[in-house]
Amino acid sequence: MATIFDIAKKANVSVITVSRLLNNPKIVSKGTSEKIFRAMEDLNYQPSQIARSLVKKQTNTIGVIMPDVKNTFFNNLFRIIEDYASKHGFSLLLCNTDEDPAKEMKYIKLLQSQRVDGLIIIPCVVKSVDYLLKGNMPFVLVDRILREQKTSYVSADHYAGAYNATEYLIKLGHKRIAVLKGSGVLFPDVMRYNGFADAMKDNGIRIEEKYVQDCKFNEMKAYISTINLFKLKQRPTAIFTFNSKMMNGSIRAIQRLSLHIPEDISLVCFDQIAGYEIFKPKITCVIQPIKSLAVDSISALINLIKRRHLPVEHVEIKLKPKLIIGDSCKAI
Repeated sequence: MATIFDIAKKANVSVITVSRLLNNPKIVSKGTSEKIFRAMEDLNYQPSQIARSLVKKQTNTIGVIMPDVKNTFFNNLFRIIEDYASKHGFSLLLCNTDEDPAKEMKYIKLLQSQRVDGLIIIPCVVKSVDYLLKGNMPFVLVDRILREQKTSYVSADHYAGAYNATEYLIKLGHKRIAVLKGSGVLFPDVMRYNGFADAMKDNGIRIEEKYVQDCKFNEMKAYISTINLFKLKQRPTAIFTFNSKMMNGSIRAIQRLSLHIPEDISLVCFDQIAGYEIFKPKITCVIQPIKSLAVDSISALINLIKRRHLPVEHVEIKLKPKLIIGDSCKAI
């Protein structure tokens, strides 16, 4: 493998000149630069990114930590973040935690050791954010706000999205509304349930505990919960799932029971399900502004990276979701 010493010898220049070209090309003359570049090409030289980063104190890489890359929402979010970062000269390192706090901390420390310039994280526990706050690496929370700390974040208004979806069902005449939710720990889950509960309360409708199902954002648990809901003597007339994976499980259960949407049950989902464009009937869903979430978060992080030696200015962005009316709900 060629070194800068080999390049200097072949180009008939000093090692210091080669080093200058790699780290600050503007100070090397055009003629000398061309000689060095020809030597690099002839010797198939690849400069050490690590070595250059030690000099520049920047690697032009950003870490992205996500809880579930198989989830359509997170998958689409990453693709837009990657496109934007690439256009601005940054490469990404993606880590998937599976909502495991130990994996999350392991990846944070790994990315620190790789000297990434900053981090975009959708955290599963407060501990991870506490750890990041003690360091000096710029980071932005996406989707999940942890109110205990003052941090930069970009999130949709989960409360408003769930409130509007629930009120839509109520206006169609539904009162027996089941919700398939998480365990009430993650910020989006809490806010979505609060939005649902307040919409029910504001319309004078009592929430039945039997209709509130903890499915841990899991497709199989949603499948089982939906089966059990239809075993009730007074079954719900509508189901509101708090993410697309649980909606997939619920739809599978409805198909297994040979029931029809919306004739037998109305469905609303928070987030768009995969295949939304071709699925029949189209599921009514709350759409988060994924492009804005992605672009706002990566642009905020890049700005923090550029300002890392200046006083911290926290970015706090909350975006409005939109209720898209499909064909999965009927008036009763």
